[in-house]
Amino acid sequence: MAAGMEGPRLREPAFGLAGLAPREVCSIREKIDLEIRIREGIWKLLSLSTQKDQVLLAVKNLMVCNSRIMAYTSELRKLEEKIANQTGRCSVDGTQGLIHASDVNFENKERTPCKGKVAISDIRIPLMWKDSDHFSYKEGSPRYAIFCLFKMETEVFDTDMIIVDKTITDICFENITIFHEAGPDFQIKVEVYSCCAQESSITNTPKKLAKKLKTSISKATGKKIHSVFQDENHEASLFLSSTVPGAKYNLLAHTTLTLESAEDSFKTHNLSINGNEESSYWLPLFGNMCCRLVAQPTCMAEDAFAGFLNQQQIIDDLTSWRRLYCVLRGGKFFCYYGPEEIEAKVEPALIVPIHKETRIRAMDKDAKKRIHNFSVINPVAGQSITHIFSVDSKEDLQKWMEAFWQHFFDLSQWKHCCEELMKIEIMSPRKPPLFLTKEATSVYHDMSIDSPMKLESLSDIIQNKIEETNGQFLIDKGCIVPGTIKNGSCLDLETTHVRQTWIEIFLFTLAAVTGMMVICHFIQVC
Repeated sequence: MAAGMEGPRLREPAFGLAGLAPREVCSIREKIDLEIRIREGIWKLLSLSTQKDQVLLAVKNLMVCNSRIMAYTSELRKLEEKIANQTGRCSVDGTQGLIHASDVNFENKERTPCKGKVAISDIRIPLMWKDSDHFSYKEGSPRYAIFCLFKMETEVFDTDMIIVDKTITDICFENITIFHEAGPDFQIKVEVYSCCAQESSITNTPKKLAKKLKTSISKATGKKIHSVFQDENHEASLFLSSTVPGAKYNLLAHTTLTLESAEDSFKTHNLSINGNEESSYWLPLFGNMCCRLVAQPTCMAEDAFAGFLNQQQIIDDLTSWRRLYCVLRGGKFFCYYGPEEIEAKVEPALIVPIHKETRIRAMDKDAKKRIHNFSVINPVAGQSITHIFSVDSKEDLQKWMEAFWQHFFDLSQWKHCCEELMKIEIMSPRKPPLFLTKEATSVYHDMSIDSPMKLESLSDIIQNKIEETNGQFLIDKGCIVPGTIKNGSCLDLETTHVRQTWIEIFLFTLAAVTGMMVICHFIQVC
């Protein structure tokens, strides 16, 4: 297509690997160090946790940290091997990475598809309880802590931890997880973890467990395990923490999502279930998971290439050219009269579809006028519609040819995800609910309502203060405006009847306000 064009010697993007790789290695090592520090903090928090929810949440976060460290470590190993291999090849051939423009073959060039965003949201996992279990639920029945892990290469994300009992028919996660650097060959591993969350089962934090082990098994072994906690050996500590009764998560189910699973709507996926009814963490899963998996390739969401071109027009056998600002994006070639029309959201003057049936051809250049043209040919209803564009220089023609072929390649790799741009819905930050849901047993303990004796004592204090200051206390607090006129004279607060009347009004108002505060607090708690 563009073969035969002469130009300066160019460098392949891969030539920068020697410079980019060390920075990537440093970045990964920094991430590993960060996760280790986070893990240390979580471990210290776990050692101080006494509530069941705290222990469950801490163990969950430790699992997430460990998964990220393992992913970063694996990627670091691959990158170091790649650097070693690249260094060996460069030492043999110092000219590697240099190409000549005349050797460029855009059609057969080895390419890498563009990256994209992949979002998973609205996860629903149905449960299949027995009727006797679901409808005859009793307080004290087993409860389970559930969360999901999403893994793709070095990216590891988790959902919120939710508590499930036999009254729940669907496990629902409201989280939106976005992978920003996904390729068309992505594989997202979805893992569902479960843990029995009975209050009686979570009785020991890891340090307490260490002390019990020290006294319950042989002295030599017990001392070794106890010293592990004292020396803050976190690798061993994490292993032992997963054995704390009631605080060990087990893999309940898993599946893998790929590009074929992406769709701009809800879709059902099969789950591989682990365990059985005898397992403490087991839940009667239906065997399916419903979610919304959206793939948004960069070639669909961002401009692949843009610049000014001259488009040929033939009107009444007369050839003319018009200057257009052209944008290649999302399988279309948008043509505007200027880039400002894009910001103003003006309809483009011309839209040329770009798909697998489109043909792009570089035309012979006009040596006299030094014009370089290319044509965009689309078959429509058995005919071919051709649009001819000219560029200002040979270098621009090469850039446009490269952009078109890369765009064709991206569209072919992302397949159906390039038919229409899938939208990723970003949820607004979660606001605290107006009415907080509390366990029935904790409502009494959470309420902070003063007793009538305390209210009466407060009233007595205020009344005594008013009598001691002859009403000046009310004036200082702004309850009575001084200088109030009555029959041409100021109100006399020395009158016992008037003073008593104002005291009663003030106490009535105080009681009403206090009552409203108690009612509002009760509503918030309930």
